[in-house]
Amino acid sequence: MGANIKAIRARIKSVESTRHITKAMELVASSKIKRATARMEQSRFYRSVMLDAFADLSSADTMYSRARDASLPVVYIIVAGDRGLAGGYNNNIFRSAALMLREQDVILPIGKRAVEYYTHKNRRVLTTDFVSCEDMASEECSRAAYLIRDMYDRGEIGGVRLISTEFVSMLTQTPQMTHLLPLRKENEAEQKPKVVVEYEPSAEAVLAALIPEYIAGVVYSSVCESFASELAARRSAMDSATKNADEMLDSLNLKYNQARQSAITQEITEIVAGANA
Repeated sequence: MGANIKAIRARIKSVESTRHITKAMELVASSKIKRATARMEQSRFYRSVMLDAFADLSSADTMYSRARDASLPVVYIIVAGDRGLAGGYNNNIFRSAALMLREQDVILPIGKRAVEYYTHKNRRVLTTDFVSCEDMASEECSRAAYLIRDMYDRGEIGGVRLISTEFVSMLTQTPQMTHLLPLRKENEAEQKPKVVVEYEPSAEAVLAALIPEYIAGVVYSSVCESFASELAARRSAMDSATKNADEMLDSLNLKYNQARQSAITQEITEIVAGANA
């Protein structure tokens, strides 16, 4: 009986230690989420404007709007988290990407988990420089954008796609795929009145200069949204873990008190039996 009490006490101490960690991680995520969502909201407008603007520009017949050979590799910009313990956040991104990736495709991972995952999988990775969503600045997004634009101009790749996480609410975050290149024309049902645009010196030259800004802007917005999603997912996961630890502690404390009561009762019975003898 004494050994049983000792084991339960050790288990309670272990669960309490885990609970302190999960609660601390929940509080850290909560303290960062307000700033992250504010940055996300600011960048969402810019993303929306960029996508709309380049949907209009796609009407020009340029190398950036023409479909390319389907056998060419596609660059997938994949944004995952910097850390784990965020529920299914990272795995959802990797599963979504796995449904689209082909053997010849190239990956540009953003976030420590994405870099580690695709390096370990021995996939063709463009660069491993972008290891932090939280600290990724617009300048780094521009560097990635120029790198991709140059590959596209040289005809090395057939397209560019972005896989990231959409922040729906504090409880819901879903993977999303954004088609960046070649530029896609608007659906007929959604087309706005046509505006005649003249390009100087040419549509090709203008788009060549603007494409990096377009890619960088959409990527930066997606990184901001993904980081906010990661924090929300971690806060939710750690809140659930803390509640589970509380329930486990209640159960263990009940077992501990029952074991102690049984031990005390047994000792009293032995004392009474010895006195009667």
